[in-house]
Amino acid sequence: MGDIKILSDYTDYYDKCSNDNASMIYKRFMKDSMQRGKALNTLRKLNIKTIETKSVKDLFPFAEYLVVYTNPNGHNGTGKRVVRADEAIKEYANYLSSVYHDDCDLSVKYLHIGKKRIVLQYKKNEEFSLDKGDLIDVSMAADDFNYDIKIPIFSIDYIIVNDIMVATDFNEVENLKLLGIDKYCEEHEVIDLIKESILEYSKF
Repeated sequence: MGDIKILSDYTDYYDKCSNDNASMIYKRFMKDSMQRGKALNTLRKLNIKTIETKSVKDLFPFAEYLVVYTNPNGHNGTGKRVVRADEAIKEYANYLSSVYHDDCDLSVKYLHIGKKRIVLQYKKNEEFSLDKGDLIDVSMAADDFNYDIKIPIFSIDYIIVNDIMVATDFNEVENLKLLGIDKYCEEHEVIDLIKESILEYSKF
């Protein structure tokens, strides 16, 4: 299918298939990602259960540790840190935060590349770390376009709280190379999936 021009502020492994003369354009800018609070509200509007987010001053009486979002534009594990609640209230009282679930060592990323859906599961190695840890499983879900979100490539991150999947982030762009997706999806396939999804979503 091919013939698509990528405009971006970062590089990925399938960029070699971009055609600067193509009329169809895929814009992929990390800098344009929604702030975390807005991103989570977007998921809530789609009836996706998310972590509860409030200011540190509203949450600190109810938890020993908080996840403080020090950079609201950060995604994929960036722009946040785990802080003791009594310390967080002193330094980050008005920052967005959520309760830190120290018993959640597994996380799941649902990645969409056009209609292709890839499920990545991670296991955390260290307590009080927000690093997703080691990739322990990769599986393919049934192909399906997402007509609610309508973005060629995106992902939703989840943790499991009391046996319930709870979304922690909505990533409007993804660096597929950093996720190791080049092992599962060749560059020309990514380009074809992007173009197919742009054409499909343009119908609505």
